Amino acid sequence: DEHTLRVFDAATGDSAWHFTAGARIDAPPTIHEGAVIFGSANGRVYCLRAADGALGWRFDAAPRRRLIADCSRLESAWPVPGTVLIREGKCYCAAGRSSYLDGGIRFFILDPETGAVLDKRTICSRDPKTGKMKPTTSAQSMEGLLNDIPGTDGKNVYIRQMKVASGGGTGGVHLYTTGGYLDASWFNRTF
Repeated sequence: DEHTLRVFDAATGDSAWHFTAGARIDAPPTIHEGAVIFGSANGRVYCLRAADGALGWRFDAAPRRRLIADCSRLESAWPVPGTVLIREGKCYCAAGRSSYLDGGIRFFILDPETGAVLDKRTICSRDPKTGKMKPTTSAQSMEGLLNDIPGTDGKNVYIRQMKVASGGGTGGVHLYTTGGYLDASWFNRTF
């Protein structure tokens, strides 16, 4: 909530360094080969040097700067969850709130060393003819996606129930929380 990532010395508990992002950081960062990589509600992904917090790179995942109010805070219309997924030398992250809002969710595969875009796509669930939600026969078959922390079954990458990147072959069991990793609810009424 303070927009700040704080790092402490494990042996002494003393503050080692801190970094202030442009908005809140809602989940722990990902540590990868001497780097600290994380998303922020300002629509950016940051990579810091783990030793001293120096900025390695910053990636604007939001398509443009547009702020909205969320719980009395200004945030990007396309926030990035704090935890990114690093798998086989690639960084997976997504910006947005829903595949039905603000043009959808922007999904990216980045080079964790440089922040360069390796692949990207937009997940948009609106009917291209009407601009509205596509008709469905049941709640279980409803298309659409809310953004969350990316996960993997060892082969494929998922955001909640949707496979967003394929590693080829058959993956393992895909487990996910129906309310999302970032939802603080004890239970919900989803299928």
